[in-house]
Amino acid sequence: MTQFYFVRHGKTEINAEGRFNGGTVDSPLIPSGVEATQRMAQHLKTTPFDLALTSPQMRAQTTAKIILAENAQAPELTIVEDLREMRLGDWDGQKIDEITAAYPEDLKNYRTRPDLFAAEKFHAEPYTSLITRSTKVIEEVAKTHPNKKVLVVSHGILLVALLNTLKGVPLAKIRESGIVDNSSLTILSYSKEKTNIETWGQTF
Repeated sequence: MTQFYFVRHGKTEINAEGRFNGGTVDSPLIPSGVEATQRMAQHLKTTPFDLALTSPQMRAQTTAKIILAENAQAPELTIVEDLREMRLGDWDGQKIDEITAAYPEDLKNYRTRPDLFAAEKFHAEPYTSLITRSTKVIEEVAKTHPNKKVLVVSHGILLVALLNTLKGVPLAKIRESGIVDNSSLTILSYSKEKTNIETWGQTF
């Protein structure tokens, strides 16, 4: 089995402003996001990673670089386009409370019933597309790096959709567990035949 260390990026300016932080927007980490990631880096500094992957978005790359800077056996960082956050179309960068007021039923489905979310209505990416592309990355890495340790730095919606799908959770229920926190660590051992969650959403 391949041991994956899934990390959600540190808290950003857009997060702090209460805006949608999807696949087409980006902003720097705020000081507390850097500090929380540095604490995680200390926790992981002796973990011998064989591979390190990150979303192309700068908030994820920054988070990955903070972790690898402290690592005693840091591999080169590889940018993977398919680890990009879910593209939220017209909602990206908008105030969450304003979208909640304007589209209450659509937002409810987005948060609680991904199978009913009408992504095309807002020029957004469907959950099914997000799951397909992210799952493909993990399956390919597990095939090419069996029994290795892999760091994966990505985003909240992608990680909750991906991790729950790997656990066998159906689309309608993938968000019931809630989104993992910024600067959190989830450790999962995975092969095509078996998935084992060792740590879920640990913060430091």
